Amino acid sequence: MMKKILFTFISICMLGASSNAQDTPSDKQNEFDKKFRFGIRATPQPTWFKSDNVNSKAAGANFGFGFGLMMEFKLSKIVHFSTGIGGDFEGGYINYRNEADFSVNAVINSEGQYVESNKGVITDEIKFANGNTQVVLKDRQYKSTFVTIPLILKMMTEEYGGARYFALFGGELGIRAGLKANDSYVSGIKSTVSGTTTTTAFVSDADLSKTKIDISKDGSLVPMRLGMNLGMGTEYRLGGSTSVVFSLNYFQSFTNLMKKDSKYLVKATNTDSNELNQGYFMRAIRINIGLLF
Repeated sequence: MMKKILFTFISICMLGASSNAQDTPSDKQNEFDKKFRFGIRATPQPTWFKSDNVNSKAAGANFGFGFGLMMEFKLSKIVHFSTGIGGDFEGGYINYRNEADFSVNAVINSEGQYVESNKGVITDEIKFANGNTQVVLKDRQYKSTFVTIPLILKMMTEEYGGARYFALFGGELGIRAGLKANDSYVSGIKSTVSGTTTTTAFVSDADLSKTKIDISKDGSLVPMRLGMNLGMGTEYRLGGSTSVVFSLNYFQSFTNLMKKDSKYLVKATNTDSNELNQGYFMRAIRINIGLLF
């Protein structure tokens, strides 16, 4: 719904800007370079993780989306400062190591939520509680939502035929607003308690996956991240101070999405078990399309 509203708003702005472009004002060239400008953006973006962990490897990109408001301040003839606020929906895939003597294990309760381990050990009390299911993880799709505030320097060229070109470089502050997972499993064993009797049974193939699991409790303790943006783009004047902006930039997060050691996922060998190490750092190619007024 939010995406439809955004695209409708952009379409209306484009129509308004086109009608302005049909006018023949005398000083609109100067308005194109005024000291403060305000705008909107939409950002389709393939996103993925970089992971150095041996037991959980990055395994592909997720096609995400972002939108937001832009503000731009002219610092000099060629240098502008760009900021704003937006929402970015991102994600990526992780594959878990699964071998004869190693697996990544967890327990899910009857409500479909992961149960916290006892310092990296899944005790019998956790395993065999009524309705709990022991699972061996195969892979995970992360889906995160961040409120983002870019802090960007833009180096602009002169205008050529109504267009200007720019390079951009800067940082980004993100505040995590949501973190969910779609998981698939190698196997699962469900426990059922009746009186003093506990029975176990393998779950069906249809139940070897779960979607939209809230994993925010296993996210980084401080729900903030720092990242870097760099790229290039172009800006084309439609009329007066209104212009359409297109840019392509690379984003790299410097902070871990998750806690370093999971409280819910356990790496298990034949003789030992410990909390799973997690180190997932977001990467993205952002395709920014916007309007500045």
